[in-house]
Amino acid sequence: MRETNHSTVTPRERASEAGFSLIEMLVTAIVFSLVVGTALALLARHQPLYKQQQNRAALNISMRNAVAQMQTDMVGGGAGYYTGINIPNWPVGVVINNNVVASGGDCHSGTTYGSNCFDSLTVIASDPATTPVNTLAGASGTLPVAAGSCASNTLDTSATTSIYVLPPTGVTAATYAASFHTGDQVLLVKSDGSKYTTVKVTGISTPTVGVSTYVLLAHSTMTQSNGTNASADDITGMSVNSSDQTTSQFCAADWLVRLAPVKYDVDITTDPTNPTLRRTVLVAGNTPSTSGVALMNQVIGFKVGAALVDNTGSTDVATYNFDSSTFKLTGAAAGYDYTMVRSVMVSLIGRTSPQLEPTYVYRNAFDGGPYQIEGISVVINPRNMSM
Repeated sequence: MRETNHSTVTPRERASEAGFSLIEMLVTAIVFSLVVGTALALLARHQPLYKQQQNRAALNISMRNAVAQMQTDMVGGGAGYYTGINIPNWPVGVVINNNVVASGGDCHSGTTYGSNCFDSLTVIASDPATTPVNTLAGASGTLPVAAGSCASNTLDTSATTSIYVLPPTGVTAATYAASFHTGDQVLLVKSDGSKYTTVKVTGISTPTVGVSTYVLLAHSTMTQSNGTNASADDITGMSVNSSDQTTSQFCAADWLVRLAPVKYDVDITTDPTNPTLRRTVLVAGNTPSTSGVALMNQVIGFKVGAALVDNTGSTDVATYNFDSSTFKLTGAAAGYDYTMVRSVMVSLIGRTSPQLEPTYVYRNAFDGGPYQIEGISVVINPRNMSM
């Protein structure tokens, strides 16, 4: 007779083989929900702080990049070296136009800033690819005139719209004429750098007078007799507001220089809620309203000051003047004398994008706006001016 063995299974072993009980599942779900809920609450709480820090970091980077670009452009203001050409560095390096806000006044309403909140500056730089030449004459009847001579003034920008020049040695008139374009701004400067004016080119030709072929640059609008211009005829602004250092009289020892100026201003026309600092190279008739590269968004402050040389030749670098109408050597002068500028201070203030939703309760201490702000101030010394 065969004996059969029967194994004995306890109740606890049966329970373990059956899996989790309903109560255990519920407890696990509750604990999991609490952990996830806490994590999501912490994430929701810190996400705005993270976003604010990211926005502020982006603002800081864009501000520093904008200032670095200004420094790169401005250190070359008024400078120019040309091999074999005996030309002094011209006296204008940076043109500053200030919008002065009255004491106790304001220039913004809520989150919107107006045009009088911002200054502008233009770096007067030459085109290194176009060799300067002597300003020979304004009328063909006075030709030929020997380059480098100055027995009498042979060019009057207030009496004629023509400027005759000879191409540099070894360059044909056609090749040199191709260096210029309609809309170019050209600088005419005395041989000693004492006086200047500027005109906008409206025509280029290569007439032959006698045995020589000249380059004829035409400017359809004459300057005033003192060498000043309307703003439409001087996109740099350096000969618009003051006659202190301008003239219309030049001779064959004086110089004509093709300019490639760079302007910095704040555009509030395109989007009033987003004032944008832009950089515009003013060549071939371009103007800030039709061109320019945006350097920084959400600008709420752009002020430009200058340390000025006085009539003794010294410069007060401890005080920066933020009113270009007072740039003058004597009390009777007209002001806006940009030949006095030796050092430039740029102050730039930016903000993160305004947060208008009711849940955003942060207000900054600068203007009480719903955004964070950053500021930077730098001193820039144009090489030619500081020497």
